Amino acid sequence: MNLEEAKQEFMKYTEPYRKEGDMCILKINHTMRVVELCRKIAESLSLPKEDIELAEMCGLLHDIGRFEQWKNYQTFDDSKSEDHAELGIQILKENNFIRRFVSDESLDDLIYKSIHFHNKYRIDDGLSEREELFCKLIRDADKIDILYLCVKGEIHIDLKEEAFSEKIYHELLNKKDILKKDRETRCDIVSVFLGFIFDIYYLESFKILKEKNYMNQLIDLYENTKNQERIHQLEEIRKVIQNKIEEMVTC
Repeated sequence: MNLEEAKQEFMKYTEPYRKEGDMCILKINHTMRVVELCRKIAESLSLPKEDIELAEMCGLLHDIGRFEQWKNYQTFDDSKSEDHAELGIQILKENNFIRRFVSDESLDDLIYKSIHFHNKYRIDDGLSEREELFCKLIRDADKIDILYLCVKGEIHIDLKEEAFSEKIYHELLNKKDILKKDRETRCDIVSVFLGFIFDIYYLESFKILKEKNYMNQLIDLYENTKNQERIHQLEEIRKVIQNKIEEMVTC
């Protein structure tokens, strides 16, 4: 596996999509940050060099389906197009396209599983310990960078002056990540990002979140409201999230 060559292939593949506009460029940049986060998390686990590079490769390929998704549908909303993870796996399998990135075919199934599960609500039971490790690793890295995008305003949701629905609010207080189908208000959309904290696996991931202060920054953004109920909800949610982070980094 030659990671630098794989990165060059990724840039060659995505070059035509740059013409599709800023949204595709955003996804290219997201991918490269996820690669770096995968490396940091893998190193923190003291994985061997080849596994650190494999983690980076999973990060490099996790959103490969996003570019055709945008070209075909002009959206990154899977519910309005198709599951971008499954589209990515399809693209890599067609004409053995994955060989442009990875020469060792024995790694294909693990890479496909990491892509498949990176955007799912849960990782299925029955995976091997090794498969589960890489699936969890890419999920952590992806979530951390999505929070970065939220804080930087690249992902922005206009909540109007709405508060969280009672169901979603109590789900967050009870440390549960959120199912999209349970959302009722515009404010509930943000709950998906806040709920990420309850689906993070590795100590290094919690350390990064604490250092970058993404969760507090995200809450601060949405406290800019006249809705006192929402402000109260967010402050209670903040306490739960900060307790979770402190619990994980000090255990």
